[in-house]
Amino acid sequence: MDKSEWRVYRIEDKEDWEAAIALYAKRKGVKPRYARVSEKAPAWLLSLLEEADGLEIERASNLLPLDVWLTHEKKAEPQMSLFGEAG
Repeated sequence: MDKSEWRVYRIEDKEDWEAAIALYAKRKGVKPRYARVSEKAPAWLLSLLEEADGLEIERASNLLPLDVWLTHEKKAEPQMSLFGEAG
């Protein structure tokens, strides 16, 4: 299960995107490295995200089209183990 702390921003234009990145960096002290967006996100929004250096983008079906979820940390999914606890 993903235990990362995600912050959500509604992005309606390029200025919103730039403000979201700046606000995230101000609040967290680092730039976001991961983004989650709706499978129904508009093409212009995906284009903005793809222009960001080092940003890994995930698509999800349960998000609003203009919402972008950001985090700089990502916990690995637990791996199944035949001989002990999942880690």
